[in-house]
Amino acid sequence: MSQRKPVSPLEQDYGLFHDRTIEAGDRLKMGANSAGMLMRDMNRMHQVLAGLGVVLRIINSNSVLEIEFDPDDPQKGTPPLSKTAEAMLTTMAAAMCEEMRDSMERRSIDYNREVKA
Repeated sequence: MSQRKPVSPLEQDYGLFHDRTIEAGDRLKMGANSAGMLMRDMNRMHQVLAGLGVVLRIINSNSVLEIEFDPDDPQKGTPPLSKTAEAMLTTMAAAMCEEMRDSMERRSIDYNREVKA
């Protein structure tokens, strides 16, 4: 019997809606769309927002590392991220926000089209 390898909490797939709930939502059709599709989208948004929160906390805490780190005594404290790394994280966070916004706009077009029909 093989043992299952432990998975880091950072790698687990968390969703607000369980698979059974989404499957039930798939049976609730709203035109070409289903409640299950909307639940999948909301699960994805939840995951993205959780990741964004982590990224923003890293960026924010980096200023504390800058204050605490003494380059003359590297044993005292953790070196901060470079400004380039901070900029890359900020750019990634902005891109994630824009992608999520675009996804929500596309989904709203689908649902609004169904209501007009």
